[in-house]
Amino acid sequence: MHSQALRSDVNFTGAFVPDPDTAIGRLVLRICIGTDSREELENRLRWEMIGDGPLRDADITQESVPEVVDWLIQDHNTQVPFPSQTALGLITAFEELTAEGIVFGFGEGRDVMQSLTAVSNAANILAQEGHSIDGYCFCTAADVERMIFDGELFVAFGVFDETGEGAVRIGERITEAFARHDLQVDWNGTEEQRIQVIGSYAVPYVDLPE
Repeated sequence: MHSQALRSDVNFTGAFVPDPDTAIGRLVLRICIGTDSREELENRLRWEMIGDGPLRDADITQESVPEVVDWLIQDHNTQVPFPSQTALGLITAFEELTAEGIVFGFGEGRDVMQSLTAVSNAANILAQEGHSIDGYCFCTAADVERMIFDGELFVAFGVFDETGEGAVRIGERITEAFARHDLQVDWNGTEEQRIQVIGSYAVPYVDLPE
């Protein structure tokens, strides 16, 4: 496990750090991942307030939720003004893979079924726009969280049907794209094992339009 080595990681240098055991820490973790919209972050904080005594004791009100979220984002972005090399390599590789017919999902579901649904929906949209789809890859929200804490990301992959390239070839294309962007990759070349990317993931939070 890489968690001890990553405790000095830039994600952990702010006043508020990712922590799965506290309400604010869980919200900061979502900010570190960077895939939630501002509205989703605010709704998550409101949901946490329902059952979290320390949040209520901190006098956080419904009206102050946007201000608190903005405060946490500013603290994170002060520590992380630029993406790490690993994060930049992943983002660029995934964009290239989409252009090459391999649709991706990054932290869009808590589990495999939710992630597969998100990838399938994205593939349908791309197909309707006239893009060819050869295969897919994804990592769950839990997978991205693991990379933040442990420096390891596991990427699942496959094909929607067997009429074209097989799953192994999709895996090879994914690892080739990762290698082009100097990512440290470990994979045994079979469809039974996910592709492992090792490195520090850190991105500034940007609220992109949906």
